[in-house]
Amino acid sequence: MLKEEVSFSFGKNWEHYLKKSFSDERVEISKKHLLAFLERNDLKGVTFLDIGCGSGLHSYAAYRAGAAQIVSIDVDEHSVETTTKIREMAGNPSNWRVLHGSVLDADFMSTIEPVDIVYSWGVLHHTGDLWQAVNNASLPIKPGGLFYIALYEKTAKSDYWIRIKIKYNSSSNFDKLFMEFSYVIKHFIVPAIFGGPKALIITIKYITSYRENRGMSFMTDIRDWLGGWPYQPATPEEVTDYCVTKLGLLNMKTKTGEANIEYLFKKK
Repeated sequence: MLKEEVSFSFGKNWEHYLKKSFSDERVEISKKHLLAFLERNDLKGVTFLDIGCGSGLHSYAAYRAGAAQIVSIDVDEHSVETTTKIREMAGNPSNWRVLHGSVLDADFMSTIEPVDIVYSWGVLHHTGDLWQAVNNASLPIKPGGLFYIALYEKTAKSDYWIRIKIKYNSSSNFDKLFMEFSYVIKHFIVPAIFGGPKALIITIKYITSYRENRGMSFMTDIRDWLGGWPYQPATPEEVTDYCVTKLGLLNMKTKTGEANIEYLFKKK
């Protein structure tokens, strides 16, 4: 993995999401996605840890699903502030705490009480030390508890995307905007046009209804993808082998089709 002095504030991106895109509808969509993957009707009686809470959307979804206790943590102060604002929108529930801390800090992670579900979607590959992050994230899982993580997949183009991310983070605001719209045109609009009217309609529908994807925002996720650094993807085989062999977890479920591959493991 390249070691370059560039970084991306996910928290500032989530601040923009809160101002421009957050809605009650998106919380319900996020809740639906969360429960569907876990194959549950609700989270009543469940303790829930959201590692890399970002906007706080998914913590709120867990709260709406009836989780007994929610703990949201993030290393980015802007993300902590954004999640705190969403918690305030929920009425400052006493069973939901928002903490500033790093998953790479084992001492910090050891202060978190064991929970039934550890959730971290699209986060651990951005820490700069994926396997240490996965290891530390698994520490608070109760015996019999679940480990729900989503990670970028390592592909033949991963090195190319590392170069793009370094360029994006080193660019001016204007150049970043240019890269964002160039990405959309190159990877969405042009293929849709050459694919014919049906492909164009499908692409337009995908973009305009993007909130149905876990309640997220299309352009927020574009900025997240282009700027997301550090970036350390892994193959499904690497993730499964580490969690099963190194951590002793049971492999319950793997799902492709999203921007990340979703994994569900269970602690024996």
